[in-house]
Amino acid sequence: MVRLRPHFYSRQPQCIARRWVLLVPTAAARALHASCKIEHTAEKYDDSSRRPDKRVGSVLAHRHHIVVCNSTPKEWPSRVEGMSETITALARGAIRLPGRAMVTLSDFAPLRKSTCACAAPKNTLESKGAAEKYCRVDVAVFPLGLVAKQLDLDGVKKLLGWLSHDVLPTSWSSDHSNLPCPTFEHTWLELSKNRHIFVCTHGTRDYLCGHHGGKLLDDLRALIIERGLQKHVAAWSTSHIGGHKYAANAIVYPQGDWYGTWCDKCGGNSTKTVSPEADAAAILDAAVHNNTWWDAWRGAISMSKKDQITTWTRSTGHACSADNSHEDDSFTSWIPTIRKRTAVGK
Repeated sequence: MVRLRPHFYSRQPQCIARRWVLLVPTAAARALHASCKIEHTAEKYDDSSRRPDKRVGSVLAHRHHIVVCNSTPKEWPSRVEGMSETITALARGAIRLPGRAMVTLSDFAPLRKSTCACAAPKNTLESKGAAEKYCRVDVAVFPLGLVAKQLDLDGVKKLLGWLSHDVLPTSWSSDHSNLPCPTFEHTWLELSKNRHIFVCTHGTRDYLCGHHGGKLLDDLRALIIERGLQKHVAAWSTSHIGGHKYAANAIVYPQGDWYGTWCDKCGGNSTKTVSPEADAAAILDAAVHNNTWWDAWRGAISMSKKDQITTWTRSTGHACSADNSHEDDSFTSWIPTIRKRTAVGK
């Protein structure tokens, strides 16, 4: 079947564009890794009607994820927007962008020798307030893979102006010459063979995120080390992304998939127990093998609620159809597969 759908992301690697294209369903090509099967699946889904649970379609439509780098969960207040004038301007401007953008704080450290104020010695930071510490920030933009360096208020305006373009370069673009060029100091992440997993651990916003998110993050980091994937996969904490009741919540880039492991399986009405380590393994397998863990999938970046539900419904019939349990964790250079998305607000 071939169908038309508006979307933001072009299959061509040199740019991200909003236009109409022919869409050929690719669910069969996204077979789920065998270890992603979890015992409580039958309790979460109605297999007879193929109806999704409440998690599916719970990701608010947004085009970009803007990550303010080099902070720690202990520093995050309940509402991070007011941490500094720079972050406030960034958060307020992001929701006015075409397709909207989500802003979060993270311990993500993309620059080895960051000049960000928050990368200063600990004794220096303790004498500073948040407003002064975060007056200039490093910012990463996913899934583009751009890192803006040392943004102040003027830099924030430049970043937001650049993000307002319909067509933008990406970190895997081969030619940026005919695309809008950033007017601020920046660099690009290597996303051709690297994965970044962001887990919400915002305990001051909601206990579930702090408790279950922290456990998932620890398990992911331990598993990454155990498998020897440190050069290509990293797990980071992030502030509130929405969906406390689905905690632990995680986002995988560059794919842009959101997962909610749904903490009620630890108690609640569930009659079967599933170890948190199994959740970490499922998310890591999906990230490494460029699959989607449909059993815990909430949605994805640049998809409307309707499109998220439609995608899940059309894909779950193939989700566990293949056994890839013998795949290794080796990496080869690849162009990130950005699935077609419906235009935000459509």
